[in-house]
Amino acid sequence: MTITEKWLTMVLLCLSGSVIFWLPLFSDIFYIPMQNAFGFTKTQMGILLSTFGAVSLLAYFPGGWLADRFSPRKLITIALLITAFAGFIFSTLPSFEICLILFAIWGITSAGILWSAMIKAARCWGRKEEQGKTYGILEGGRSISDVISTTILLAIFAYSSSVEKAVSEIIIMISFYILVLAFFVWRTMRDDISNDKKQPKVTINEIIYILKLPVIWLIALIIMATNTAMWGTLFFTPYATEVYELGEVGGGAIGVGKYWVTPFAAIAAGYFADKIGPAKAILGFCTVMTIGFLIFTLIPGSPKLLPFLIINVAALTAAVYALRGTYFSLLEQSNVPLAITGTATGIISVTAYTPDIFMPTIGGIILDTYPGAIGYQYLFLIISFLNLIGLIAAYFIYRKLQKVKAR
Repeated sequence: MTITEKWLTMVLLCLSGSVIFWLPLFSDIFYIPMQNAFGFTKTQMGILLSTFGAVSLLAYFPGGWLADRFSPRKLITIALLITAFAGFIFSTLPSFEICLILFAIWGITSAGILWSAMIKAARCWGRKEEQGKTYGILEGGRSISDVISTTILLAIFAYSSSVEKAVSEIIIMISFYILVLAFFVWRTMRDDISNDKKQPKVTINEIIYILKLPVIWLIALIIMATNTAMWGTLFFTPYATEVYELGEVGGGAIGVGKYWVTPFAAIAAGYFADKIGPAKAILGFCTVMTIGFLIFTLIPGSPKLLPFLIINVAALTAAVYALRGTYFSLLEQSNVPLAITGTATGIISVTAYTPDIFMPTIGGIILDTYPGAIGYQYLFLIISFLNLIGLIAAYFIYRKLQKVKAR
């Protein structure tokens, strides 16, 4: 593979890993507009995301199995095509029941078809000693894709005269872009990106071996905490809109603004992790993440505290995406065999992404039950507690690797 082909592959991985989530996570930037256009309650919004999360959770393990048997080119193309066609249906602003089906489909395409294939392809893309940088570039690239696109889409929405029309048109634009990207992945990416040498098929013995590795479950807890925090960041937009009284565009700007932090955080974290060691870096990132949400819990928001909101949102976003850009590098540092990367990723993800099931619904119920600032404080308290679990897991991995290094 030439240098050009190698970097083009990474670009396609970044774009695909970004765009696959735009439709199921549409509410990240357009929470209130989507709610108004579809006529949903916050609880219904949460149920949609929980449906996406529940189906994703069930799909992660078979998705890992698929990633160890089929090329990323085939899997990613299929995932993008199905996602795009479901998006065109979503653009008609269908009923809540139809939306439930669409969000379930997106759970299958993102977690069951694309996710593990992307993680395995990225691990093979980078050298053994550059895994932090590799996953940092992947997450940073995904974030750059997010920030550019969401900025453009928010600008389009800001100048639209009708909320319903704007929401529908933006969904159509996203779906068409996904369709075009699927074409480029199929025509450009090589089938052997993650399998330059023939790998043996994963058997039940390899699966049992993975299940017995303590580090697999510790990594899963770290990712679970990070994913919980990521869902917390999705509530920054309605939090800024309702508690800090910024309005729909202002709240959306907070959501878009955090994306400007993510690529720098992920890429810098990858290089930083390679320099001091992924386990040590991840321990530090978990500490910042836990403290940040605890601060939001203790300090009630108000329009007078806008500078505080911006600073803490930036710090939390940086910590969350630094973790997203580095935690899979622990697979290499912990010597998990390359041949079972897809299956290991699937097993980790079954535990790691459980917040996809409960966080959106819990968030919606809490915010409907306790309107205003107090509801967000309760929500951020739950997130802080789960972040603490990830911090403890990160400490155990760091201590274990330090003991191995000292031998």
